[in-house]
Amino acid sequence: MLEMNNIFCYGQIIIADNIVVSIDQNFIDILGFSSLDEMYSAQSDPLAFIAADYSDEILIKSERLNSGSFETHGNVLYCTKKQGQKIAVFVLAQQINWKKQPALELQIFDISLKISAQQLINKSRYERLVEHSDQGVMIHRNFKPLLVNQVWVELMAAKSIQDVIENLNILDLIPTEHHASAIERYQKVITGEAIGESHIIENIRFDGIKRFFNIYDHAIQWQGEPAVEVVMVDVTDKVMAEKRLAHKAFHDSLTDLYNRDAIYKWIHEHCGKVNSMSCMLIDLDNFKRVNDTYGHSKGDNVLKIFANLFKEKIAEKGVIGRWGGEEFIVFVPDRDKKTALALAEKVRIACAQTPLFLQGKEIITTVSIGVSYTDSFAQIKPKDIIKQADHNMYLSKSLGKNRVTG
Repeated sequence: MLEMNNIFCYGQIIIADNIVVSIDQNFIDILGFSSLDEMYSAQSDPLAFIAADYSDEILIKSERLNSGSFETHGNVLYCTKKQGQKIAVFVLAQQINWKKQPALELQIFDISLKISAQQLINKSRYERLVEHSDQGVMIHRNFKPLLVNQVWVELMAAKSIQDVIENLNILDLIPTEHHASAIERYQKVITGEAIGESHIIENIRFDGIKRFFNIYDHAIQWQGEPAVEVVMVDVTDKVMAEKRLAHKAFHDSLTDLYNRDAIYKWIHEHCGKVNSMSCMLIDLDNFKRVNDTYGHSKGDNVLKIFANLFKEKIAEKGVIGRWGGEEFIVFVPDRDKKTALALAEKVRIACAQTPLFLQGKEIITTVSIGVSYTDSFAQIKPKDIIKQADHNMYLSKSLGKNRVTG
């Protein structure tokens, strides 16, 4: 057990058989409650005060006690006090014996600003706390590192703690476009204008790879002067998974174009910003014959080819999505009707001039396009301009296909 009783007031929680069996008064005091009953009346799970979802996490780890695979570890976390105030704590989890049975002891050290600089920065003692953290921890002043732990070094693919302390300016790890906001954030934290909070940032590791980190930064006193402590966890996999899910939610899985939900979202975002708006509905002519003759797999390939062609021709002029089946929809803002019709004609010609080879045979696939236009987009219902484009598209079909009607 780490001997820190003489420099930190810490609370204690003991867990046995996945049940909290003991809570001492120090932990209750840290949270600002007067009694155990008052604390339980506010929250039935005392572990939830330590951090969101901490209860599930620590109980899963406590299951390793009987197998002998539990390892002492620490985390810098952020407790919610009785009044809702967030404070930084260091939680040291270690195995003990409780009534002759293996149990889990949590020592909760309050490392917030209320501790004096002399207590907090008994440097060698504090470094021992940081070393036991399984999160990256750095203390810096004006982006010059003062203390860093090995986990931080590994997260950032740095050479060593010494190299970081001696040579690093933290701004070198932040994309240039974010320097101004990083400096502004630092000034607000160091002066107390901004309280500590968790947020996700993008950093460039020493090996040049960009990663996303969830960081918590707050002001502390380091050797008698203000500094900022940053605790970080790599959340790149989570961020990328969320981005993939967000992309999937608004994109057609086959063509990677916007789906209907994304198109309606785009309309909602632009309906009050523009006056003129054109809508095109594009339908591949005789597409059923392609599916029936060559199979749906080949048909899907045709859809992807034309989706890419549409993206190329529409480019930055508007937004395009897959409307359903072999139908595609385009919205072109801030262009007159003549320009929209000319763009539709370019798309039609490009399709007719794009030969496809299926099972060794060349086929020509044309499109029928319907165009609608309004110069008062904010005053109409989006479904009306879509309905008119749909009507004009079917006129193109009835007039022989491979044409634009608007």
